[in-house]
Amino acid sequence: MATSPDPEQPSARLGRLARGLKLGANSLLVTLYGDVVAPRPQAVWLGSLIRLAAPFGINDRLVRTATFRLTADDWLSATRIGRRSYYGLSEAGLQRVLHAGKRIYAGEAQEWDGRWTMVMVRGDVRATVRQKLKRELLWEGFGAIAPGVMAHPNADLGSLREIIGAARAQEYVAVMEASSLEAFPIQPLQALMHQTFKLGDVADAWQALLKRFSPLAQEAAQLPPADAYFVRTLLVHEYRRVLLRDPNLPEALLPQDWPGRTAREMCSAMYGSLLAASEDYLQRTVEVAEGKLADAGKVLRRRFAHG
Repeated sequence: MATSPDPEQPSARLGRLARGLKLGANSLLVTLYGDVVAPRPQAVWLGSLIRLAAPFGINDRLVRTATFRLTADDWLSATRIGRRSYYGLSEAGLQRVLHAGKRIYAGEAQEWDGRWTMVMVRGDVRATVRQKLKRELLWEGFGAIAPGVMAHPNADLGSLREIIGAARAQEYVAVMEASSLEAFPIQPLQALMHQTFKLGDVADAWQALLKRFSPLAQEAAQLPPADAYFVRTLLVHEYRRVLLRDPNLPEALLPQDWPGRTAREMCSAMYGSLLAASEDYLQRTVEVAEGKLADAGKVLRRRFAHG
């Protein structure tokens, strides 16, 4: 006798969507905390995290190890209530996912004024500070154009100030503005950006994302809750993975056929289509320290400029 499919698990057909992907427990939990928890900063029960990770082939042992590591790395903070452990974003973890979220869920990019933000780091800064600063700036979309020099064409100065402060690098960092001179051609700058940001590899990654998810775009709004949660999480996970390698360069510095434009449009439309059903699944599945997952509909609908 055939068994009925579990309505709380994704269908076998959609489960194949993850085929070939390397889904690590740490990175998947960062995706879940950025996409699900950050809009309503709550501490999630470990049992719920285990349940949310299971459809992606990540078992309870891996989830427990990942939460321990993320707590040690100051992404998460642990709370004990009775015999249960709950994990929320730490102050530093919340800052990181909010910074990344500004890029991941952004709408149309603002028109570029031709200016660059340059960050120059003194050579005598401690190695641990240098490494932390570089890592955070790379996540923010800066490119290393020379040793100790990083640049961004559309930097968020508030986020940059927070990053420098969190690294305690105020005394070691100079921030300046730069712009191209009209007397010189732009082609060398375009070539430099292509080289600095490895745009060929980023374009290939965008094409792979489009190939994987675009066949589902038309049916996304009709998926049942468990399938909608699975596709939404996998979509954001892969989109985040590629986007955080993409410097989001202005149109003037991009090839005409840049696939990142099409990928952003597809992800925006699919995220909006998946939102209601996936939130229904999360409300039924996730237990937090306060008991029930808070409603974050208004915040979520504003993502990708949907609201």
